[in-house]
Amino acid sequence: MLAKRQRWLLLGGALLLTLLLAAGIGQPEGGNGAAVVEPATARPRGSRVAPPAELQIGSLASLSRDMAAGKVRDLFPVQSWYVPPPPPKPAPPKPPPLPFTYLGKAIDDGLVSVFVAQGERNLVVKTGDVIDGVYRADSILPPVMTFTYLPLQMQQTLEIGVAN
Repeated sequence: MLAKRQRWLLLGGALLLTLLLAAGIGQPEGGNGAAVVEPATARPRGSRVAPPAELQIGSLASLSRDMAAGKVRDLFPVQSWYVPPPPPKPAPPKPPPLPFTYLGKAIDDGLVSVFVAQGERNLVVKTGDVIDGVYRADSILPPVMTFTYLPLQMQQTLEIGVAN
């Protein structure tokens, strides 16, 4: 029984505190707490009362010019935790595909010569030959011929078949 009474007293106190706080919300902060209310009978019926000066609409010229002075601050700046991934590393340079087509080979006194076509041109290539300043024939060891692409110093191979 005592617990029920305490609960009602606590709830009643909370309600009273809530009502007091709600009544105090409309009061000006710096004032003495007394609100002046004009009685309704003091005004003639149908007359209008001018709103206070702070509520009257003025001209645009009377407004502050802070916006033009660059003092405007973004109240809602965009914030994000997203971190973009690092840019992909560039792929290492690759030489273009070999422009040669194997036609045949000949062995003369142990020296191997390979016949290749480059577009419309037919070439006879031996070890150490440089073709157009771009490709160098490094070795001819059947079944493979090794070229070096000179601008990148990268080696490429061409299938030439087994020795005859």
